[in-house]
Amino acid sequence: MLELACRTAKTAGVDKSGFRTVINTNEDGGQTVFHLHMHLMAGRPLSGRMG
Repeated sequence: MLELACRTAKTAGVDKSGFRTVINTNEDGGQTVFHLHMHLMAGRPLSGRMG
């Protein structure tokens, strides 16, 4: 999944400027869809704070 995220970021043109990958686990971790999936966030500066 991480390799695909890197390729996706490159395709989207955000690999050089940076991106964030997130995998939430269980309800307290913010997971709302209970199967393994990854979020790729990019395209603007992201703060260090999540949540």
